[in-house]
Amino acid sequence: MGPGNKSPIGAALNQFLGGLPIPLFSGGSEDCLFLDLYVPGRTLRDLSDASKKPSPLPVAFWIHGGAYLFGSKESLQPFFYDGSSLLTQSVPSPGSMIFVSINYRLGTYGWLAGTSMENSAVPNVGLHDQRAALQWVKDYILLVGGDPKRVTAMGESAGAGSIMHHLVAEGGKLDPMFQRAILQSPAYQMAWDRNGTVDAIFKKFGGLAGCSSSSGEAVVNCLRKTSPDALAKANAALQASQMPGTFAVGPTPDGKFIRQMPLLELAQGNFWKGQSGSEMSLLISHVKDESSLFVSGAIRTNEQFSGFLDTVFPNYTRESGHTEKVEQFYPVPGKKSADGKRKYDSQATRMAAFLRDSCFTCNVRSEAYTPSRTYLMQYSVFPYLHATDLLPTFFTSTPTPSSSSSSPQTILDCLSTFFAPALAPFVSGISMAMQSYFASFIVSGDPNTYRKGLLNLPPVISWGKPSGIATAGSKAASSEERMGGVLNVGDWGFTTVRDDQNEKTPCEFWKGFARDVSEVGGYEL
Repeated sequence: MGPGNKSPIGAALNQFLGGLPIPLFSGGSEDCLFLDLYVPGRTLRDLSDASKKPSPLPVAFWIHGGAYLFGSKESLQPFFYDGSSLLTQSVPSPGSMIFVSINYRLGTYGWLAGTSMENSAVPNVGLHDQRAALQWVKDYILLVGGDPKRVTAMGESAGAGSIMHHLVAEGGKLDPMFQRAILQSPAYQMAWDRNGTVDAIFKKFGGLAGCSSSSGEAVVNCLRKTSPDALAKANAALQASQMPGTFAVGPTPDGKFIRQMPLLELAQGNFWKGQSGSEMSLLISHVKDESSLFVSGAIRTNEQFSGFLDTVFPNYTRESGHTEKVEQFYPVPGKKSADGKRKYDSQATRMAAFLRDSCFTCNVRSEAYTPSRTYLMQYSVFPYLHATDLLPTFFTSTPTPSSSSSSPQTILDCLSTFFAPALAPFVSGISMAMQSYFASFIVSGDPNTYRKGLLNLPPVISWGKPSGIATAGSKAASSEERMGGVLNVGDWGFTTVRDDQNEKTPCEFWKGFARDVSEVGGYEL
């Protein structure tokens, strides 16, 4: 926020805190489709003993975040994405689960979309990469002691947003190959104009890679013959050309695999509900301040805010008057909205509210979820910014050592040697509690079954079910403005709150907005 984000240190800090890990120092590669397995040693020993028949263990399947642009399964190890912490906390005894972390293609390699891709290639291949890894787990996890019928998909930010798309794939008819899901800050940028804005981005990428053509098929054929170096440079140039706070690519409706935005599919009841007799269970969370890290300090006037909206939304959204409705719902600083509920003191707070509601927290609120099978959480430990909940999710005072003992320690390995023990007194209590909730959910489907007890510091409380939501078929007249029964993870412990970060009014606004603009563009189902 402001000029600091232009400095190298500021940019690196924003990437780190924003869940956008700095690319690997050795450089990335499209040849990245690998996964890691964390398997308890005793399970492997029991499998090698013909006299023993160990029961298959539940599986946690991790999809990393990074705005669909950055990151990898090991990019921030040993601090994040190291499965050893959850294995240590797994219940009813340590080593009661298997942890899988995966890679998927990023940026234009994984998320090109639009009608040209639909006609001549495959859009959203990042999602197909993830499904390929889920299929691998289904086919082979039994060989290392895992249970393919007890898989919990886990993800944060883009990882959680990906899970949302798997839940609505093919209108909710396609088995996602997991039975439970933990979604931390599910995020994605609205995109629907496949024949216009999205296809224009595809062709712009083609031009940057030296493949300019009015024919989408010709661009696809040219890109397939282009050198990896040219593709990498075009990939970086495309995102660099974007207005700060926006992203060139990400999961996009394609009319088939992802028929329309998840927001609309969920509202229409088109989501995977689980196999007969085994309903999908969900644990969904957000941080208290999801959006501030993504607010550009360059937007300081009403005209610049309007320009930002015109960059995000297709031209016809302005022409149809829907962009103006957004500007009225998020009024100019100093003025109240028409209903008197919203007032902002600066363009920064206005932008933060717009981004929070449209890209983050309204993904957590949905009347589609069954309260009896859903648990909601808010992470409010200071500084409660996007992705800061990754620390307690993966923190361990004894990180897994580098996989290659012959290679010198990385900078992160050295840092962890000193800082992990030093951080332990400050974060271990919250971390052990959160990990016990998550591990209990992975093993039993209920975060309370094996959670830490009152002796933990801070003490762990019973995690209740959400209230204030009128689900389909419910006798309740309507949803309440704020959902109750939300577990709040705070600086001094755990409480139950009514969530003020994803209220009914803005979420209903965005649901209607998504429906209306899809209809105007001819994309409605």
